[in-house]
Parts: sequence; structure tokens; C-alpha cells
Amino acid sequence: MKKQAKTAKETRQNPAAREPAAAPRPQQEVFAEAMRSFWAGDYENAIPLFEQARKGRDLSISESAQMHIRMCQRRLDAARNAPKTPEEHYVYAVSLMNAQQYGEARPHLEKAIAADPRPDYHYALAIAHGMLGNIADAAASLRTAIEADRNIRITAKNDPDFAPLLEHALIRDTLAGQEAGRQEP
Repeated sequence: MKKQAKTAKETRQNPAAREPAAAPRPQQEVFAEAMRSFWAGDYENAIPLFEQARKGRDLSISESAQMHIRMCQRRLDAARNAPKTPEEHYVYAVSLMNAQQYGEARPHLEKAIAADPRPDYHYALAIAHGMLGNIADAAASLRTAIEADRNIRITAKNDPDFAPLLEHALIRDTLAGQEAGRQEP
């Protein structure tokens, strides 16, 4: 009897003790909620849900949950390490260009230029555009770089990374200071 009185006392002190424990949610339901968080880009919320789904009986859901945990962690790490300053975007873009990933480098150069329109950023963007076959955009970026720093012209003529672009008349004309048949002052 003493034991029952203690339980009643605990029940009065803790109203949650009166309610029966909630049944664990089905593994598939937890996994579906985790996937909704994952597709919404809420990786912080998705990880604990995937952890919970991983502990269920269905092996295929467990394996998929484990794989999604790793994907969430990689995406969170990438977000933490993403370039933030114009200089970081530029340096990252140059590393991509060194790996011949010009398409991936271009948006980083554009972000760097939007925040700090330095001539060397425009010059790098000219190379990226040119290597992607966008010769008119390459010439425009090169022109902007040269207008801000005339020494870019010398750099471009002697840069082995820029050499493939010299095959294009528009690029050669831009370096020579000619635009649509007129000489630069």
C-alpha cells in the first residue's frame, strides 16, 4: 500500500506521469518527415530524424537513413566552408579554373566582382568566359579589366592560361585596343 501512495504522490507532482507514454512512431513515418526536412534544406533538423529512422527494423530504410545522414553532414560542412568574402570567392574560383572547371568558377567570380569589381577579378572572369566559349562575354570582361588597369593588357599577352583565347579576333582586337574598327585613345 505504501508503494501505491508513493505513485499517487508522484502523479500529483508530475502531470505527465498520468499520461501513458506515446507509442514510438513508425520508422517509415519518421523517415518521410526526415526526407521532407532534407528536401527543404533543413539538414540540422533532418539528421536527428534520420538517426531515429536508422534504428528501425526495416533494413532498407535504415541504410537509406544512414546514407542521408552522411549527405546532410557533407552539405552542412560545405555550407560552413563556403566562400564568403570577395577574395575567398576569387581564390576559390581560381582553384576551380586550375582544375578546368570554368563553369563552376564563373558564379564565384561574378559574386566577387559584384562585391568588389577589381581588375584581376574581371580578368579571371574573361578567362572563364573564354574557356567556356563565350567570346563576346570574355572580351567585355577583358575590356573592363583593361579600362581599370592597363597593365592587364600585358598580363593577357604573356599569360599561358590566356593564350588559347588569343585565337579569337575579338579578343585580339580588345587587347590591341580596337573596338569595332576604332583605335583606343
